[in-house]
Amino acid sequence: KNLDHLVQLQWLDLSFNNIRKIQGLSELVNLTDLSLYNNQIAVIEGLDNCTKLHVLSLGRNQIKDLKEIEYLRRFKGLRCVCLDKNPIENLESYRQHVLAYLDQLKYLDYTLIDPAEVQAAQQDYQHDELQELKDGEAAAKNRALEQEKKEAELKQLRKAFMDCTADLFQQLFSKEVEPENVTVLACYPGHKEDYKDKLNGHIKDLQHRLEPVNDKRLRKVASFEKAVFRAEQESEGEAKVLVKQFRSVKKVIFGKLDEIQQSVKRMEDGQAGPDYRDRMRELRSEAERLRAELLRDLEQLETHLMSNEIQLQLALDEAITDFDIQMGETTKFMLEGADQFFRHLEMLEKNFSAAVAEGAQSEMEQFGASGSAVDLTDFDAKKAAFLSNREEMMTAIQNFFEAHTNLITSKDDSMQAEVKQWKNTFFSDHRERQYKRNRERIHEIKELVEEARTEIKESKVGFTGDSDDEDGNGD
Repeated sequence: KNLDHLVQLQWLDLSFNNIRKIQGLSELVNLTDLSLYNNQIAVIEGLDNCTKLHVLSLGRNQIKDLKEIEYLRRFKGLRCVCLDKNPIENLESYRQHVLAYLDQLKYLDYTLIDPAEVQAAQQDYQHDELQELKDGEAAAKNRALEQEKKEAELKQLRKAFMDCTADLFQQLFSKEVEPENVTVLACYPGHKEDYKDKLNGHIKDLQHRLEPVNDKRLRKVASFEKAVFRAEQESEGEAKVLVKQFRSVKKVIFGKLDEIQQSVKRMEDGQAGPDYRDRMRELRSEAERLRAELLRDLEQLETHLMSNEIQLQLALDEAITDFDIQMGETTKFMLEGADQFFRHLEMLEKNFSAAVAEGAQSEMEQFGASGSAVDLTDFDAKKAAFLSNREEMMTAIQNFFEAHTNLITSKDDSMQAEVKQWKNTFFSDHRERQYKRNRERIHEIKELVEEARTEIKESKVGFTGDSDDEDGNGD
């Protein structure tokens, strides 16, 4: 219990804990060495996610059935297993069974295994049963690989908005869609196979037409986003340089103001000479000049920063609009390709339905004409029932056609919607992002300028009599 957070744990010792069931280890995906020695475990389970196991100690437990060893075959990296002092250890075939089923082991019960012993166990022990198990594992692995391949293909199709074509034939002729009535027709398998071949041809034509265009679209999107990011970075970099230059100037001027303040303090603390007032006026004038110069620099900085931001925003707006037009042409081409594909499918469906209906009519007429002269042993009872009910057969074919038409229309609508949604979402997201970035940037500029302006105002050099002057009572 309470081990879920230890996802990086590699070694764990749970020996002597009176454990009856292996559980709570599903998050320990990096575990390589696990000891469950001296517990009450009878079933080997609960380790499915511990795929990196190298060492597993289950000695002194209650494991009785050799079947439990099969569970350990999933751990391909397992090199050492300890099962000593379990009831299965007393079975005559224990060691041979373990070596036959776990041929990758190097140590069993902490004893080095002789490779020759493993080879002998593989050849002689329950060969048929073990081979059946291996075949099952190989089949499961192949299914997993096929599923992986299928998912990868679907991912690629989805990038080009063509995922609606995946397993389309299987969907059109699923048990839920395909009526049993038509399956008894002698002409039906040929029409179905012809439909499949032509459908696959149309899908290949669609892919041949759209994939190069979509690859170009993806490259353009990546290039556009990279250009936007670069423009933003360059603008921000230029702004940082301007701010840095201003701060350097501000530092110099604040240093000069500090020097003026020190001069004023020394003069106020010393004896007032004949040029005291003149000197004070000079210092006051110099301080005000420096502060005014810095405020002008700040004003210029604000103008430059705002101008840069406006120029960037205008450039990005123009770039987004131009790219929107480009992508409009690209998506239009893709939508036209999709429209052509689905129109071909509609024609294919009409021809297929007409051919099946015509074949059904012919076969039902032949069946009706044969009458009692036909040896019904040549007919499946269900087939005979279907062929003898013309209305039901034709209704089934019509419903089959409508089901196909509805599915094709749904796929058409879905693909059209996906293409349009991508374009609308892509550009609305970009415009929204630029709006937010622009608002944040302007806020940052105003905040920076206001902070600097306040700092400059607070940097005023103090002169004796300033309060009197401000009241109109000073010299």
